[in-house]
Amino acid sequence: MRGLTLTMVVKFIGTPSMGEGLSGNINPMKVLSTELGDFPYLSPNAILKQPLMEYFVKEKKWELKFGKNVNIAPKKGREKPPLQITGFADKDPYADIFGYLFTRKKIKGKQEGSNSEETDTQEAPEETRKRKSPLGVSYAIGLMGFKNCLDYRSNLGLVELSGSKGEGQMIFQREIDMNYFVYTLSLDLQKIGKEENKDKDNEASTDEKLERVKAILEAIPYIEIHRNGALVGTLRPHLVVGGVFERKFSYFIDSIVWDRDKKAVRAKVINDIIKEYDLKSDENNLLVFGLQEGFPLDGEVNIKVQLPKEAIDSIAKFISDNKDKIWPKP
Repeated sequence: MRGLTLTMVVKFIGTPSMGEGLSGNINPMKVLSTELGDFPYLSPNAILKQPLMEYFVKEKKWELKFGKNVNIAPKKGREKPPLQITGFADKDPYADIFGYLFTRKKIKGKQEGSNSEETDTQEAPEETRKRKSPLGVSYAIGLMGFKNCLDYRSNLGLVELSGSKGEGQMIFQREIDMNYFVYTLSLDLQKIGKEENKDKDNEASTDEKLERVKAILEAIPYIEIHRNGALVGTLRPHLVVGGVFERKFSYFIDSIVWDRDKKAVRAKVINDIIKEYDLKSDENNLLVFGLQEGFPLDGEVNIKVQLPKEAIDSIAKFISDNKDKIWPKP
């Protein structure tokens, strides 16, 4: 039991992802052009990582402060070190889950063979520290294609509130869409809570590792996505398939296929993946499938069907029950 992977389908109504304005007052969505048509997409940061970080601050009360205690080297024009790092992965859940890359000062002290200490005027040596995030998130791709609809808006209300007597009025366009988006989350359970970049390897306790994994799973059905002050959707999954497996592999990342004629996801593709890799639930693996009532699925999946949140909760329980196998004590 080394890897957790979940492929999920969520629904957005509005403008879930926007690129930079190309010209004038047009705000374009991010769209991927292929031979099969144009498909809207969201970046990993937009679909999960930034909203997940915000959830931890709001609901879990995790602290997100400037990382003075890791002695990050200042850069020109920057007085404060970057956000997100208050310690290393064994102590700081943000550093653990999201990873980091920064340069820091080495600790000043006596040089070997010298009776004098470095002075404050001497430039302290620097070292680069990095950690690859154990949490992987794919791009989220729209299943039904992009229809290129435009929402016309104006800032008249804001202008009137500002008391500018009508100056600065502007009409602008914003692309809008309603679509199912599919994305995959993967989590390397062996790297959670383990810091390998310090002078010696340190690890969080098994219970602390478990709490961080459970926090990620707990957050998924409750995260909201806001754009320009509007709620455009949540990460509440309408379909979820995946589980905890001995191999670290995103089995279902390309298994959600939209049938244009039937306007539904093909269950056969999911069944083929399960059969091809011989995926099943046993003492060392857990395979789950969750489906929201009314979601368009063509056929039946050959495993037990749960509600999406129930499927995610069952993963958290499986990891909790098997924590000593996943993170054995030395």
